[in-house]
Amino acid sequence: MSEERFLELAAKYLSKEASNEERTSLYNYLEKDEYYNLFTHLKSEWEKAGTEKVETEFNIENGLDKLTQKIQTAESSFTFGDKKKQPKKNLLFNPTFLKYAASIAFFLVLVTGVLIILGVLKQKPVLISWNEKQTVMGEKYLATLSDGSTITLNADSKLKYPARFTNDTREIYLEGEAFFEVKHDSSKPFIVHSGNISTTVLGTKFNISAFPNEKNIAVSLVEGSVKVSKEESGTVENIVMLQPDQQLVYNKENEIGKVEQFDLQEIAGWKENKLIFRKETFANVLVKLERTYGVKFELQDKSFSGQKITANFQNESLWTVSESLKKLTGLQYKTVKENNVTKKIVFYKK
Repeated sequence: MSEERFLELAAKYLSKEASNEERTSLYNYLEKDEYYNLFTHLKSEWEKAGTEKVETEFNIENGLDKLTQKIQTAESSFTFGDKKKQPKKNLLFNPTFLKYAASIAFFLVLVTGVLIILGVLKQKPVLISWNEKQTVMGEKYLATLSDGSTITLNADSKLKYPARFTNDTREIYLEGEAFFEVKHDSSKPFIVHSGNISTTVLGTKFNISAFPNEKNIAVSLVEGSVKVSKEESGTVENIVMLQPDQQLVYNKENEIGKVEQFDLQEIAGWKENKLIFRKETFANVLVKLERTYGVKFELQDKSFSGQKITANFQNESLWTVSESLKKLTGLQYKTVKENNVTKKIVFYKK
C-alpha cells in the first residue's frame, strides 16, 4: 500500500466522490494506526476549512468566498475586495485573523495541489477536437494522425481519434479492425482502447481485430513491442508484453488470453485486398467476405458452417470467389440483385 494511493482515497472520500470499491480500499488502509491517525487529522482540517464538496474543477473565486466566510467568523468587518479601506491595525496584525488566514489558506492550497497531482481535481481541461470515421461493408480508410502515425481501418469498423494530441498520451478508440503504424515518441505512449482491452506502445506496427459481435479480440505485433492490458472498473490489469510475430487472442466471454505465432499475410493481408484462409470455418470466411465485398453472404444449410476452408484470394472478383467456394464445399449458390446490383450471395445444398 502506498501513501500516494491513501491520499487519493482520503481526498475522494472527504469530497463525497469515492465509489464503494474506493471506500473499501480506504477502510483497509485505516486498519493501520498510522493511516488512521493521518486520516483523522485530514478529516478535522477538511471540516475546519468548510469543504463540504470538492469541485471537479477548482474555482479560485469559490475558494476565496469560503476563505472569506471563515475569516469573517473571527473578523465580522472583513471583506475581500471591499473598496472601503479597513484600518490595517484591525486586520493585518490581528492574531486571530492571522491564525485563520494562514491555516485555511495553507490547507486549501495544500489539498488542492495534492488533489490536482493525484488527479482527483482536474485543472481546467484542454478542449480536444475528435475525429470519427466509420467504414461500411466493402470500404477501407487510411487515417494520418497529427504525430505522423497512420491507421488503416478495415471495413465495418469505427475509429475515434483526436485532431491533435495535446496530453501526455496518444489515445484512440477502435471498434472493428485496423492496422497501426505508430511513430516513436518515448514521452507520449500510444494507447488503443478496444472494448475492455488496451494496447500500449511507443512506436511500432501491429494489427488489432476487435469487432463487437465477435467473441475474440486479437492483437498481432509486427514490429517493436506492445503491452496489452485489461481495463475494468477503473483498474488496469496487465495481461502480456508481446514480441514481434506474437499474437494475443483474448476471449471476451471467459476473459482468458493466449499467445501464439501468426502469419502476417493471413492477419493483415486485407490491407492489400489479400484474403488468406487457413482451415477457417466456412461461417467465418463468409463474414470476412461480407466486409471485403460489401455484399451479404448467406448459408441456408447451417450444417456446413463448421466446414474448414483453405483458400487464397487477391483482388479476385465476387464471381471468382463464389465459384471457388462452390468447388470447395460442393454447395450451389445464387445471386440476389436489386436494380441490377448484386446484394446477396446465397449458398445452398443441391
